[in-house]
Amino acid sequence: MGGVWSELTEQAAHPTPFMSQDWFECCRIAAADHSAELLLVSDSVAPVALVPLHRRASTRRGLPARYLSLLDCPDSPFADIVPAGAAEPVARAVLEHLATRSDWDILELGRLPSESPTLKAFVGECEGRLHCRRAGAEMSPYLAIDGTWQAFYASRSQRFKKTIRNIQNRLARLGTVGIEEHRSLEPGGPLFEEMIDLTRRSWKAEEGVAIATMPRMREFFAELSRRATERGWLSLWLLRLDGRAIAMEYQLRDKGVVHALRADFDLEYGAASPGSALNFEIARSLFERGEIREYQMGPGLNEYKMRWASGSHETVRLHVYRAGLYPNLLHFGDTVLAPAVRRVRDRLR
Repeated sequence: MGGVWSELTEQAAHPTPFMSQDWFECCRIAAADHSAELLLVSDSVAPVALVPLHRRASTRRGLPARYLSLLDCPDSPFADIVPAGAAEPVARAVLEHLATRSDWDILELGRLPSESPTLKAFVGECEGRLHCRRAGAEMSPYLAIDGTWQAFYASRSQRFKKTIRNIQNRLARLGTVGIEEHRSLEPGGPLFEEMIDLTRRSWKAEEGVAIATMPRMREFFAELSRRATERGWLSLWLLRLDGRAIAMEYQLRDKGVVHALRADFDLEYGAASPGSALNFEIARSLFERGEIREYQMGPGLNEYKMRWASGSHETVRLHVYRAGLYPNLLHFGDTVLAPAVRRVRDRLR
């Protein structure tokens, strides 16, 4: 299957690491069970698409629901099928196949780029046949790397520049600041363990969403680091204070685009804003090198991202409901009952 996967990825209009078998193998590790499956779509001549899926059980409006979701993980910036050619025949084939199965209620195509042909194709194929709806959306800020660093920085407001200077001065008063970028990371090695330890000292640790504390995230990043190092995708940035790592950003880069997957800082130094200081150094470096055209900062309109952003990319979560009485009930709850309840609550406030 590896050869087919590689061929289809190369034929995609805009191939990214997140279409690769490497990425989905890491996502499968993050799932940590045997609920992943792979649909191979072929025409009369050859394979034309791969659809990695993950089965999970949940509830909607208090009712149990069985999902088939595009295989991803919490750190997936976006997700899509692995296509070669037109999306419409692929969507049609997938829905025809799933119509023969009764082991699902909702097909969830999450984090589809809003401009993805997959999104348009599935919506079109559902028309008149199946219920579907846009169940949510996320915005992911990006910085366009265009022109020189000097011109870009000169275009920033005085308030922006003052904020950066204040952050740099606060850190300088605390000790010696150093910036590092690493393009390789050995799972279980000293640098990897240092990264894991830093995430254990971040605010995410108490929330249970740090790499060190979130189930299976250590294993996910260990495998991703191994594969990304081999592929030349990896970039790990560290900000050190007197030799101690207090901020980091874990990135994948490919074909002129940097994708930030994780950013963390030591909560003890939160008042000094080490994450913002690292953002500054990353942005400056990307401009000065001239080999990157876009820095994608990941989902969420956080203030520290918007400070730098040129714009935002939108991803959409699409729900397709299986034909049948029970899936129709779930759709009714999502599209009629839930909005009605919200309207009543709004009137009572």
